[in-house]
Amino acid sequence: MRINVIIFEGGRPACGPEREMAVVRSAVTLDVLELCLGSGLFQEVILATNIPSLGAQARKLGAWVEETAHEGFHFGRTLQRVVQSHPSDGVIYLSGAGMPLLRRADLHEVVGHLRTGHVVVMNNPLSADLVAFSPVRALSDIDLPATDNFLGYLLREAGLRRVLMTNSARVNFDIDTPTDILILALQKNVGTRTAAAIRSLAWDPADIQRAATVLTKPMAEVGLVGRVGAPIIAHINSHFSCRLRIYSEERGMKALGREERGEVRSLIGVLLECVGPENLVRILSDLCDVVFMDTRVLFAHWKGHVSANDRYYSDLGRWELIEDEDIRAFTRAVVEAKIPFVLGGHSVVSGGLWLIVDLIERGLGTGR
Repeated sequence: MRINVIIFEGGRPACGPEREMAVVRSAVTLDVLELCLGSGLFQEVILATNIPSLGAQARKLGAWVEETAHEGFHFGRTLQRVVQSHPSDGVIYLSGAGMPLLRRADLHEVVGHLRTGHVVVMNNPLSADLVAFSPVRALSDIDLPATDNFLGYLLREAGLRRVLMTNSARVNFDIDTPTDILILALQKNVGTRTAAAIRSLAWDPADIQRAATVLTKPMAEVGLVGRVGAPIIAHINSHFSCRLRIYSEERGMKALGREERGEVRSLIGVLLECVGPENLVRILSDLCDVVFMDTRVLFAHWKGHVSANDRYYSDLGRWELIEDEDIRAFTRAVVEAKIPFVLGGHSVVSGGLWLIVDLIERGLGTGR
């Protein structure tokens, strides 16, 4: 069976933290390309990108490179073009920095499922960073999505049998925010390029370490806010004797198009509107000993759209650099709170937090 890997990585980073993230994302992409090329499992390993320097490095590794559009990029149509240009019986699609901890064993697992035929394999049921499918003609049976979030769901709806990869931090952790990079900085088993890129950043993971330490305290009150799923709840409960305060809402808001249509509604967002950002932080600080907050739900409800610049500076606690007055006030309140807050995207209450739990258990990066 002929199987190809297609990795997408691109974009046009504008702000400081976005540019710094792009360096790490490119490094992860190259490490994953090298892993795939060295596995001996694939007929072709292909990178689709609009970044010339990344494409040049990928070619040196031995990958095929397909150039993508700078403007008017459409994920589904681009994927279909690449699939048609490189015939195969099965395809593994990967987001460039979607699985920085991917291992050869994970590739073997996915390939094994593909060989059973008429199947779509995903690492996440709602917003997958890895989608593998066979036969490839199934791509012609769906309305091609503009982004990758919905690809796995559409292929399943087209009649392919869905298989989820074995659940773990490794397959559910991706890099979408600066916080994800700070968490990855505590992980020792990363690719050589990835490790070097992280070392080049002047970002300090001390706040992540401080928050992680709280998890180990008996009966600690741990707040999880945002798109919280059952697997991370069970994982924390199986390792620690803390008490969880969970405010879970708007899971699948991207994949279902709710964020794009301005339909996101958040209980925490309503509370913020009633009491203001400083009082919201104070209330959470009175209830919890540590808070892991997926702020993208809050921001989508509260503001509709927040610039990448402001989102990322909020993640980093750099409140003085945030342009939006309300986001600046919220972030400053978090930085000055009496308890540690970890702000970020979905990963902060899913794969990233899972990885923190596993790191604590292995005594890494927390002083244990």
